[in-house]
Amino acid sequence: SSLSSSSSPTSRQDARTMLTIALAPVSVAHSPAPRRARAVPVARAALSTAPESATPITPDARTRVASIPYKDGSVDKVVAINDAAKQAIRDAKAERFVSIIDPKSEKLQKLLSVVDAGWDKIGVKNKNAGHHTLWPEAFEAGKALLEEAFPEECSPEHGGEVLNGVAFVNEPKYYDRAIDFMQRRTKEDFIMSKYNPLGRLHRDPDAIDYKSPGWMTSGMEKSEEYSYRYYNVWLLRSPRDPTGQAWDKPLVVLLPRDGGAREWTYDVRRPEDNVEDDAKKTAGSQFKETMDKIKANPMSAAPMVMQAFSTKKKEDKFEQQDPNYMTRGSPELQPSDEHVWITAPYMIFDSFDMWHGAGQWMPEDKRDLRNGAADAVAARKDAIKGRVSIELRFRARCKPGSREGVPFSPVSSAFRGGVFTPESVRPSDGAYDLKSGSVV
Repeated sequence: SSLSSSSSPTSRQDARTMLTIALAPVSVAHSPAPRRARAVPVARAALSTAPESATPITPDARTRVASIPYKDGSVDKVVAINDAAKQAIRDAKAERFVSIIDPKSEKLQKLLSVVDAGWDKIGVKNKNAGHHTLWPEAFEAGKALLEEAFPEECSPEHGGEVLNGVAFVNEPKYYDRAIDFMQRRTKEDFIMSKYNPLGRLHRDPDAIDYKSPGWMTSGMEKSEEYSYRYYNVWLLRSPRDPTGQAWDKPLVVLLPRDGGAREWTYDVRRPEDNVEDDAKKTAGSQFKETMDKIKANPMSAAPMVMQAFSTKKKEDKFEQQDPNYMTRGSPELQPSDEHVWITAPYMIFDSFDMWHGAGQWMPEDKRDLRNGAADAVAARKDAIKGRVSIELRFRARCKPGSREGVPFSPVSSAFRGGVFTPESVRPSDGAYDLKSGSVV
């Protein structure tokens, strides 16, 4: 199957004529059928020709197809959900990296109640993001979930420890730049201070967010003893569709390669690449692009117009962001047949070692789920609300040397081996010895 399929109208339509797929880590194959077949659970990596007539998606689906925003264009990929996602985690030996939270979990329900109570008075009041000290109740409830999901990394009973926050910002005077928690809202929200679901595939330390000088050393202190993991507790706060997932822009998470012992393949995009892209645009073409977007979605007009008339220069917008970003560059994940993607409405994942971003469900799947719902009118209302979510960021550390069978994390191995620094990104296809916490 081809991995070069971008999401042009023609290729996207072709890609929806899916081959019958299981949890195969492959991109969608093309055929002339008018509609892709339903993904069904068969042997791993198996492919067969799509039947002439495909059935609509049903609430008991184990896999779905989403458009994944790779560097050079989106590719339609199989995404495991529900029980299939849990099985994929086990198959990838990724139990220390990611855990899907049971929607019925009492600990989850407690955290959701805390989040709902503080959404406006804490979250919105602080422009939808902030330092963990602003919301101690939420982080305490999130900690309980972490200790349950990853006992050896997080539970004191097993030698683990949870530390609130991602530790990007260690200067109290700059706590307003911290993103230990973040409420993501849709672009259509009539609020300027907000964070949208981020379509670009990324890992958190590679992003442009502000980081204090020396943040790595202070955030991963005593790295000769400890292994660190950076867990993100991610919670959907908008309605779920009949398959139990976000109606729109699901958070898709890529399972680690070789149990985390190897990095995936990626390029590094540098600032001069963005300058080159900008140079190709004329003022007229940019204005037309903006007007086309407003015509397609009138609710997006306000933020676009305000941005268009902003007096800030592009370089000024980086003054409160990572000073090393412009020289370090941004890793851009390359597509691969080996990629296995998962999603869930509530999950915890290692955001430093797992690529993630907002995907796009196939439009016909959303249509089928709306039309097939017990209350189609209510389903349509839910489906157009867009994705609202919140994430709480933590560090967790443990001492691999003191317990048999507990490995170092990839990011700790890279840091200890000198290939992960504030000025550089980890090497593409890099390899680690997780037992010793070193670079191979």
